[in-house]
Amino acid sequence: MKTEPKKKRSIDISKYYPLFFTVIFVVILFQYSFSAQEAIFYDLRVKWDFGTSYEDNIVLITLDDDSDRFLGESYPYTYASHSKMLERLIKDKPFIVNYFVNFLEPVTTQDRKHLGQFTNSIEKFKNLGGEFRFGTEWDAWGELLPPVDLRDFGHSSSLINLDGLTFAKDDVCRRAILNVGGEDSIHLWSANKFRQAKKLEPLNINSILGAYYVRKADATFTLFRYYTSPLESNGRIKKIPFHRVRVGNFPKGFFTNKIVLIGPSYMTNAPDFVLTPFNKEEYKAPKLMVHASIIQALVNNKTVYQIPRYVTYTLAIVIAIFLSITISKVKPTSGLFITIIVMLGIFLISYLMFSLMGLWLYVTHLVLTVFVVYYIWVPFRAIGEYQRRYAIQEETKLLKKVENLKQNFISLMSHDLKTPVAKIAGLADIMLNQSSDEEQNRRNLQSIMDSTKELNRFITSILDLTKIESRNLDLTLVSRDINTVIESTVEGLKYEATNKNVLVEMELSPLYPIEFDQNLMKRVLSNLIENAIKYSGENTSVKIKSWDDEKWVHVEIQDNGVGIPKDDLEHIFDKFYRVKNDASHSIKGTGLGLYLVKYFVELHGGIIDAESTLGQGTKFTVKLRNQ
Repeated sequence: MKTEPKKKRSIDISKYYPLFFTVIFVVILFQYSFSAQEAIFYDLRVKWDFGTSYEDNIVLITLDDDSDRFLGESYPYTYASHSKMLERLIKDKPFIVNYFVNFLEPVTTQDRKHLGQFTNSIEKFKNLGGEFRFGTEWDAWGELLPPVDLRDFGHSSSLINLDGLTFAKDDVCRRAILNVGGEDSIHLWSANKFRQAKKLEPLNINSILGAYYVRKADATFTLFRYYTSPLESNGRIKKIPFHRVRVGNFPKGFFTNKIVLIGPSYMTNAPDFVLTPFNKEEYKAPKLMVHASIIQALVNNKTVYQIPRYVTYTLAIVIAIFLSITISKVKPTSGLFITIIVMLGIFLISYLMFSLMGLWLYVTHLVLTVFVVYYIWVPFRAIGEYQRRYAIQEETKLLKKVENLKQNFISLMSHDLKTPVAKIAGLADIMLNQSSDEEQNRRNLQSIMDSTKELNRFITSILDLTKIESRNLDLTLVSRDINTVIESTVEGLKYEATNKNVLVEMELSPLYPIEFDQNLMKRVLSNLIENAIKYSGENTSVKIKSWDDEKWVHVEIQDNGVGIPKDDLEHIFDKFYRVKNDASHSIKGTGLGLYLVKYFVELHGGIIDAESTLGQGTKFTVKLRNQ
C-alpha cells in the first residue's frame, strides 16, 4: 500500500523581515564606538556616584596669588620660605607630605644655605615617623626631577592622565596612572603608605579593579571614582594658602594624621587646572584637587572595571530580539510602554552596577539598539495596521453591498409573494362562500385560507426585518388612548380565542392619550395577545391589564400556558429564536415576532419585560413613556 508523501508546510518568512533588518542595523552599530556619547553617560554616573563618600584624609596647601602678594615672592618661592613653612607644618604632625612643586637648583650661596635648612626640616619630619615624597612631572625630554640634594628623599611620577588620545578624546581626567616603567606613581605610593598606617592591605596592580597595562606608554592605568567634586566652589576638600601655614595661621590639629599635598593653584595659570567629569568645558578643577581625588580613590580602592564590549554587544542582540518579538505581539501603546521600561532599566541597572560594584557597562549601544528596534518596528506595525484596516474597510464595503443585495432581494420577493398569496386567499374565500355543504371541501378551503394568512404574516415579518436592518423604519406618531388599541386588537383575535375556548379578560384603567405609532403598537399587542392565546391551551384564560404612573403607561399580558424555561427566557427576544418544547413544535412561527415586538417598543423609547414560571404561565409587561 502506497502512502502519499506529506506536504511540506510553507513558512512565511516575510514576517521575520523586520527582525532580520533590526539585527543587521544593530550589528552595524557595533562598528562604531560612540565614545563621545558614552562619555556623557559615564560622567553622569561619576557625578552621581553614591558608592563613594567624602572622607577628611587630605589637606591641600596652595601656592597662589594671595601667597605671592603676602610673601612678596613668586613661584616656586625661596627655600627659606619652604623651610619655615615645613617647620610650622611638622609641629601639627601630618602623616604624609607630598610636594608638587618644581624647585630650581640653588644658584647663590644664600640659596644653598636655605636649601640645607629645608633639607634638615625634611629629615626632621621623616625622623619623627612622617612620610615625604616629591611628585614629578614629565615633558618632551623626560621626567622633571627635583634638585640633586632633594632626590634622596624620594620622588615619583605625578602625571595626571587626560583622555586626549583615548576614549572620548576630550582631555577630561578619568584615569589614574598607577605606575610608569615599573615604578609606582605618587598616588599609589601615598595610598599604600596611608593604608598601611590604617592596618589595611597594600594595593598592587593585580588587586586594583580595572587596572590595565599599556605597552606603548610602559605604564599601568585605571579608571578612578571621585569621592567629592574637585571644583573649588562645590568640593569639600580642605585647602589653605601657603602663607598662612608659613606664619602658623591655622587651627591646631588641622594637619594631624593627614595626607598633605603642597602645590601651585594660580587662577592666572591655566596648566594648574584640568577638565573633569564635573567640568567638561571650563578649566575650573585645580590639579591639586585631582591629585587628592586619585589618592583617596586608591586609599578606598574605589576604581572602575570596564566590562568587555562583547558583553554589551551580546546584550544588545538579546534586547533587540526581545523587544522585536514583544512589540510585534502587543498593542502599540503597550509596546511604547515596554520600550520606555527597557530604556529606564538599562540606565538604572548600569548606574547601580557602577555605584555598587564599580562596573562600567557600555550603554550607548544598548540605548541605540532600543531606538533602532522602536523606529524599525513601529513603522512596520503601522503599515500592518493600515493594511488590516484597509482589508476590514474593503470587507465592510463588500458585506454592505451583499447586505443591500440581500435586503433588496428579500424586499422584492416579499412584495412579489404578497400579490399571489392575496389572490390565493381571495379565490379561496370566494370558493368557500360558493361551495356546497360538503364538509371536506370546506375544511380544505379553510386550510388554504389559514395557510395564506400564516404565509402573509411571515412575509410581513420579513419585510419589517428588512426595514429594521436597513434603518428605513420611521414612526408615525399620533396621540391615542392605548386602551382603544388593546380593545380593537382583542376584537380582531376573537375568532382565534373562541376556537381554543380561551377567555380574554381585560382590566383597563382609564388612561390619558399618549403618542405612539398606531400600526406598530397594534402589531406589538397583536403578537403578544395572539401568542398568549396560542400557548395557553384550551379552556384557559388570558388577562390583559393597563395602568399608568407619572413616568410610564403599563400594559400587562398574562397567560396560563406551559411557561418558558429560565435558560430560554433570556433569548426569547433574539432574532429567529424559538423555545424548544412540545407546544412550539405544534405551533407555527418564524422566530421573528418577539424580536420585532422588542424593537418596536424600544423604538418608542419603551421597555418590555418577560416573566415566566414553568407550568403556570408567562407574563409580558410593556412600558411606554407617559407623555
